[in-house]
Amino acid sequence: MGDGSPGIPGLLAGFAPGRRVAGYLIEEQIGLGGMAVVFRAVDERLGRQVALKVLAPALAHDPAFRERFIRESRAAATVDDPHIIPVYEAGEADGILFIAMRLVPGRDARMLLDEEGPLAAARVAAIISPVASALDAAHAVGLVHRDVKPANMLVDARPGRPDHVYLSDFGLSRGTLPTGGLTGSGLFLGTPNYAAPEQIQGRAVDGRADQYGLACTAFELLIGEPPFERDQGMAIIWAHLSEPPPSLCARRAELPAAVDVVFTRALAKTPEDRYPTCGDFADELRAALRLMPYHSGPDVIPVSRLPTMAAAMPLPRRSDPAGSALPEAPEENRPQDADLEQATVTSARADPRMPPAMPRDASPGEWEHDGPDVTTVAFAPDGTTFAAGGSDGSICLRDPATVDVVAEVAASRSEPDPASRSVEAIAYSPDSSLLAAGSVDGSTRLWNLGGLGLVGSLTQPDSAGVNAVAFSPDGTTLACGDENGRIYLWNIRTQAVGAVLANPGSEGVFSVAFSPDGTTLACGDGNGCAYLWDPGDRRLTATLAGSGTGEIYSVAFAPDGTVLATADADGSIGLWDVSTGQQLSALTRRTLRSVSAFAIAFRPRCLDLAAAYGSSGVYVWDTERARPIMILGKHGPSAAYAVAYSPDGKSLVTGHSNGATVLWEAATGRRTRIAVNIKQHKRKLRGSPH
Repeated sequence: MGDGSPGIPGLLAGFAPGRRVAGYLIEEQIGLGGMAVVFRAVDERLGRQVALKVLAPALAHDPAFRERFIRESRAAATVDDPHIIPVYEAGEADGILFIAMRLVPGRDARMLLDEEGPLAAARVAAIISPVASALDAAHAVGLVHRDVKPANMLVDARPGRPDHVYLSDFGLSRGTLPTGGLTGSGLFLGTPNYAAPEQIQGRAVDGRADQYGLACTAFELLIGEPPFERDQGMAIIWAHLSEPPPSLCARRAELPAAVDVVFTRALAKTPEDRYPTCGDFADELRAALRLMPYHSGPDVIPVSRLPTMAAAMPLPRRSDPAGSALPEAPEENRPQDADLEQATVTSARADPRMPPAMPRDASPGEWEHDGPDVTTVAFAPDGTTFAAGGSDGSICLRDPATVDVVAEVAASRSEPDPASRSVEAIAYSPDSSLLAAGSVDGSTRLWNLGGLGLVGSLTQPDSAGVNAVAFSPDGTTLACGDENGRIYLWNIRTQAVGAVLANPGSEGVFSVAFSPDGTTLACGDGNGCAYLWDPGDRRLTATLAGSGTGEIYSVAFAPDGTVLATADADGSIGLWDVSTGQQLSALTRRTLRSVSAFAIAFRPRCLDLAAAYGSSGVYVWDTERARPIMILGKHGPSAAYAVAYSPDGKSLVTGHSNGATVLWEAATGRRTRIAVNIKQHKRKLRGSPH
């Protein structure tokens, strides 16, 4: 049992360098275990080096094991996962059972532990997560590894590229059979330090037995020894069967207390009390360690399935606000393989009553246009108009049914320098009666949309430019985020500053948003952090370190207020639990690296999130599955800077660098209207300062 199994010395005696086994020329021994010896060898047929594992005679002479080994090792070779070490061949030659596998340069996790001692938490997670992916792939085809341990986790380390983790030894796997932990020859399949109780007891095993071994391995990589380390083998077995797992936090004080909760479940004595999959365990471990979520897909940086968010948000799952299944996005807006890196669109068929999709590139009179940048957009809460603010200081109010301009205002003074006229943010009051606009000249102007014109100009002390505005849900307060690093809370009735909030270490406030119930004010800062304030008592309640490294250009609350989204200048979108301040997930793709996320908006009564990524277009994310479901305007000639949903969630308006505002059907991504010019000179509201 374990590494003390007999037969290895005799096995070694017959395998000197230069011996051939089934067409493989042995060069040197590179590994030794209780049931096999591993050699570096050359496949003389193809001229490539391989790792050749030769099994111990005791196993080779067991007819039942021999049959099972050949069958299951061949099946393991068909498992499709980038973290399972490829098996080239498995079979029998001259009475010798062997497996030929890819030769992986580098070390295994056992060697890392022996050389370096307990590993950093992030490094442990970087090993455990891909191994969990490999195990889940094997379990999906009915294979159970049964010997998950550090020595079977290989780290392929090569200069100039990230390390790649492989799980090896699938040649010793078996299906989910109700057979014991011993072979017919009395040899234990597995290693006692990592064996699940049901495996020791000879009961039926499934993937949750491998999860137990994975948890034992993670424990050892974090602490330096497995959870049930004892001097004698029988004592180890007894501890697995009867003793609770020890506390990691008691041995490594810097680990969060949540880590012990995760291991208590993964090391439960009965499989039913463990996590459903190895991936679930790995995800929860990363969350407990406060690490970014993991995704095993190719060319994708980590994202998550958002289990916590999905549980916290009782909103319709991938349905429109009316409750019906979402129609399918038209072909031109569906994310392609290059955009999704193997993500798929999961939605119903398009409604045949919908108008046909507009072509990918509209005519020059529509999509192609040359005008001042549309820097910000907003929908009126009553749905009757939407507003678009421009870099020339103008604001157009449009009819969403026709995109005709129904009113026009100028939001800044007539400055000689056009750069000092730009409208940076606009917001409607909750009753749609007022429009607020903040501009780079340091002023915030208020218009009465009932025809009374300009009713106020709020000048912030020592302003360096107003970047963001937001009304409180009751309409009594207007929050203005300033380039000087402060948030000013204005009393709308008196038009006086009621409070000034200063973010710690601020480099300029770029975005503000009230939660739907008005109890929380979120703001994004140029220092890469978001802050949560209690606007009632002016108290800072949480600091959210950015999911990326750049300024936070936009913040948005989910419809029920439990989750906050933050958009970073480096293209990362963070999703945060408002009640705890903990990050739930990050929506990021390699194709969006170094592409700023300028604006984000949640779709009302839904978990979809629209994000404007400049020249990369507008991505609409399914935040439950952490994947984009459509891409709008990616192939157009302009950059997307602004997004806003209509209050009924049926339309999405986007603002672009060519002066265009575009209306889209939110459920399908069909382009329905394009406004060709930000200034149509229909009528001006009285009091416009121009």
